[in-house]
Amino acid sequence: MQKSFTDKCFVRYADDIIVHCKSEKQAHFLLDRIRVRLASCKLEVHPVKTQIVNLRGYSSIRYARSFDFLGFTLRPHWSKTSKGLRLMPYVGISRKSVSRILEKFKCMQIHKWRKPIEVLAAKLSPVIRGVMNYYRVGAARASVYLWNQLNLRLLKWVRWEKRLPMEAARSWLRNKFRQKPALFPHWKLVYP
Repeated sequence: MQKSFTDKCFVRYADDIIVHCKSEKQAHFLLDRIRVRLASCKLEVHPVKTQIVNLRGYSSIRYARSFDFLGFTLRPHWSKTSKGLRLMPYVGISRKSVSRILEKFKCMQIHKWRKPIEVLAAKLSPVIRGVMNYYRVGAARASVYLWNQLNLRLLKWVRWEKRLPMEAARSWLRNKFRQKPALFPHWKLVYP
């Protein structure tokens, strides 16, 4: 790509490649060129994983409108620009990633920890910060669901630990947020 098609923007991570094209014809041409180049290296393009995705515009063939790459989903969405509404690519955390992270929180069984909330925060903060740092690019809005789910797990912990009904537990957690708003890193994005 760097030698033959210097004007084309592409992203590569290990054996995954994304090539940005302006038209359907250009995408098919580049895919053929990539197949030829890989064949000369005795490699081949994966027939199932290789696809052309249409994030903007119209085409004669119906293509997929989104794809996942490194835990992110890229899809089109309408965005307000200085020239009016335009169809632009949107980058957000993928559903698979959200499921995987929620599964990790579920396996931790937070609600069964019999420790003060400060100890809970100390154990969870590195995990939360790691997720926040990785998915920071364009995914803050998309991760709201994830952080609300974590807040529900914290609420469940309060109910188990303090033996409180739902509204009292919610009030207790909100009071803790008012006292120490930086206790959990995700509280900067989503309040309990």
